[in-house]
Amino acid sequence: MRDPLIRAALSAILPCLLGFLLIAVSQPSAQAETKPPAAFGAQAQQSPPSAFAPAPPAQAQGAFGSLMNWVMQTQQKLHRQLADSVKRLKDGNALTAALALAGLSFVYGVLHAVGPGHGKAIISSYVIANEETVRRGVLISFIAAGLQALTAIVLVSVLLIGFNATGLELNAWAYQLESVSYALIAAVGLYLLVTQSMHLWRRRQTASNPGAHGDHHHEHHHDSHDHHGHHHHVHDESCGHVVDARQVAGPFSWRKVMAVVFSVGIRPCTGAILVLVFALAQGLFWAGVAATFAMALGTAITVAALATLALGSRELALKLGGGNSGWTEAVWTMCAIGGALVIFLMGTLLFIASLGPVRPF
Repeated sequence: MRDPLIRAALSAILPCLLGFLLIAVSQPSAQAETKPPAAFGAQAQQSPPSAFAPAPPAQAQGAFGSLMNWVMQTQQKLHRQLADSVKRLKDGNALTAALALAGLSFVYGVLHAVGPGHGKAIISSYVIANEETVRRGVLISFIAAGLQALTAIVLVSVLLIGFNATGLELNAWAYQLESVSYALIAAVGLYLLVTQSMHLWRRRQTASNPGAHGDHHHEHHHDSHDHHGHHHHVHDESCGHVVDARQVAGPFSWRKVMAVVFSVGIRPCTGAILVLVFALAQGLFWAGVAATFAMALGTAITVAALATLALGSRELALKLGGGNSGWTEAVWTMCAIGGALVIFLMGTLLFIASLGPVRPF
């Protein structure tokens, strides 16, 4: 008895450990943040590309410090290379420069998604907490990345082109959208936590006291034409013998998916804003738009890979149980409640941090 209990506990904890691992990767120290450029607009044409790159971040500490430092330093180098690629669209071979810009933007998107932001922990926690498949996890990742790219394009188009705003105003709007994004993430997490907790409680009440519900019944099917003479005894899900833990998480819901996608995607990508401003300064805004979507593609692939890894950990935990119903229930309960709790706590902490003088990242 002891070994199955230990294995069940470990299997239930595995998905949550992966979720907290993703959180650890996503949360650099406050000193290691990178901010968008301090000024955009008309002065962009007179300033060198390096003036728009965020200041080099402080060296991060911890288990993932080396990886995060390398990612941040590589992003700094890519900022200048992206600006040079935009300039070459005007000065050199347009086709070659366009391909180079698209390739650099894609690489930047991959690296930027490995670093803080882009909702990878949020999306991974959501797919773990719900009965999602790998295909759905990939779909959610791509939709969120696409919306994030559109947010950056609309923000730059409306403020810089439509209202001729200054760089400080653009920064202020970007920060406001960031705070709104974190607040929405917290709201989505709270909604999932409350609804899934209530669903779990109702199902446990049904399982422990089936007689209190008028819809409890057994179905007995006796097939007189059964060649083997067996009687089929079918128990529906309200029999109360075992809680169907998969129902705790609930089926696929576009309403929940779009809530998660919108809460993550409304926050514009700093790198996308950078390349859009570079392109606008050169009179090649279309190139910035194309580069932004190339970034989104790289980001989506990275986030989808992490979401797939999260789903794999959940399925591994379920397989370790060997079909044991108690084990399955424990894993799904931990995934449903734990995933919703991670989303709520991350959104709340990031929202509070975004109201202070130092941005979360």
